[in-house]
Amino acid sequence: MLYLVRARPKIAEMARFWNLLTHGTIEAQEPDGREIVSSMRRAVMNGGKVEWHETCYCSPPLRHERATVYDQFFSDIEIGPLVAPAHLEGESFWHYLEDWNTEKGSGHEQGIASVARYVPVRIL
Repeated sequence: MLYLVRARPKIAEMARFWNLLTHGTIEAQEPDGREIVSSMRRAVMNGGKVEWHETCYCSPPLRHERATVYDQFFSDIEIGPLVAPAHLEGESFWHYLEDWNTEKGSGHEQGIASVARYVPVRIL
């Protein structure tokens, strides 16, 4: 079945999410890794939430995806059935992730790079 998913990203976890998405870790996950990566490439940012459509045959919907990936990186997850793929309005979530995790993202007010960077501190 096809589902519309809306969720709030956990900003502090987006750097780790980007790393797992782009280094093949999630894509290699069976049986749903490729679908998760494809879904994140389709996803859009809309009003502080991420929206995407995803095919899943679990009951309840996205059970495995949530247990292995989504619950680590998103909160307030809403899932509803779709009859056909929907045209989602908003900016590309993938581009947001990319920007937040590169130097291009340093201008974002709530950019992930500013939250997730390690800064060593020396206390004397």
